[in-house]
Amino acid sequence: MQPFAMQRHVEYYEADMTGQLSLPMILNWAVLASKMQGDALGVGQDVHLARGLGWVILQYEVTIKRRPKINETVKVQTFAAKHNPFFVRRPFAFFAADGEELIRVDSIWAMIDIENRRMTRIPADIIDAYQAEQVKQIPRIPNPAHFAPDDVYEAKDYHVRYLDIDANQHVNNSKYFEWMQDVLAPEFLNTHEVTTINLRFENEIRLGHTIQSQVVQDDHESKHRIMMGDVVSAEAEFKWRDA
Repeated sequence: MQPFAMQRHVEYYEADMTGQLSLPMILNWAVLASKMQGDALGVGQDVHLARGLGWVILQYEVTIKRRPKINETVKVQTFAAKHNPFFVRRPFAFFAADGEELIRVDSIWAMIDIENRRMTRIPADIIDAYQAEQVKQIPRIPNPAHFAPDDVYEAKDYHVRYLDIDANQHVNNSKYFEWMQDVLAPEFLNTHEVTTINLRFENEIRLGHTIQSQVVQDDHESKHRIMMGDVVSAEAEFKWRDA
């Protein structure tokens, strides 16, 4: 099917200290585009929440040429590319007003039963609306690099607050980006631009939990891990360039 497109204007509150669209907002815009497509197809949030189901993202792979600036107009395109009974592969592309591709996001989605927190089959009437290609196996996104046993990392602790939780009753996926960035020094963030991100979610985090954001860093690569006790909740690999 034809990609769904939405147009957005970068507001000042969606930008970070550099005046560019923040990393968490990149994910928020992607999720918004997917929600708007579902609504347009008649299989939006009201439909699956009424059945006690919720979409969740399992992994993101983000490639950034440049981040749009405050007041810049951006078009976000997306579609459901491939699916099997349990998973959907969904790409996103962010375009400047002149058609330049700024950001590409690849993602893998699944559905959970919100009550028992378990993955469930995607209802046929919901996935059929997207006209995605049905396949036996969804192409995988490579896993991010793991921490080595002898890695020395920096860490910060965070307590999960009410406003960190979304309608699926767990921490919103963009919050992980906040935790992963926040453990890096502002001096580094102001002098480096991220070029690729591979973020994989492992175990959900819920209201009242305490987590630790850990990072192993050098000039142009960083490995990140969100820990809840001794359980890995998410892992990511970032690549950077000089700003």
